[in-house]
Amino acid sequence: MKKALKILAVALLLAATVVPAQAQRRVIHYLPKYENEPYHFGFLLAYNQMMYTIKTVEDYQNKEIIYDSSLDKLVPFGLSNARSLTIYNIETKQTPGFTVGIVGSKRLGRYFDLRFIPSLSFSDRQLKYDIAIWSQAGGDPDMKYLEKAIFTTFVEFPLNIKYRSKRYNNIGAYLFGGINPKLDLATQKKNLITYTNSSGEEVDLITNFVTKRVDCAAEIGAGFDFYNQWFKMGIEVKMSYGLLDVVKSEVPIYTTAIDQLHNKMFQFSFLFE
Repeated sequence: MKKALKILAVALLLAATVVPAQAQRRVIHYLPKYENEPYHFGFLLAYNQMMYTIKTVEDYQNKEIIYDSSLDKLVPFGLSNARSLTIYNIETKQTPGFTVGIVGSKRLGRYFDLRFIPSLSFSDRQLKYDIAIWSQAGGDPDMKYLEKAIFTTFVEFPLNIKYRSKRYNNIGAYLFGGINPKLDLATQKKNLITYTNSSGEEVDLITNFVTKRVDCAAEIGAGFDFYNQWFKMGIEVKMSYGLLDVVKSEVPIYTTAIDQLHNKMFQFSFLFE
């Protein structure tokens, strides 16, 4: 969120310096009839940061995960003489990614547009766990650290309303908001390994963090339009907040502490129309 505010501040500063400079000289108005056209099309290139909003289970630090030999396959540290595990802390880590999309815009009025931008977004999220390991001998727990990456490929269908300011020479500002139904193509892939449990039975074990495929997000953002003699370029920032709980209880060590899990994404975009 801090990075989003910094980028928006830089964009505002840029506009504040460019506009007065233009006011001091006679400016050619590029694409003067652009806003009167009923439809516009273009493409989008964007940098994104995906993360999660986590709602934890009440008193999750006291919920024990009884040791089972499957845990040896899920953690990168030894569990010799372990009796049980508890999740001491869980948090999300944002990682960079990118988005490409096709822009379709329909004029609704003098200052309003309806935009549809089907996109592909690529990134991954990381969940960081602090784990307390309780031994059979008792005593204080052994603290360990686990980081789990969740790879993501979203097919997105954002539909939003854009409110444009009155154009000043070749620069305009705008706000927008809307909804974004999305489908995660990567999350349902289950990495399975076969291991022999303590009873001597061969069991298939899911080793990755699996979330629900479908989500719908609420979005809000702001940006600037810059006109030149060939096309219009937009620079915008937006925040996207998932409305649906996407957690699935496939692997207890990853999901025992999580009550609800929501997608969240920051995006900095360049639009060419």
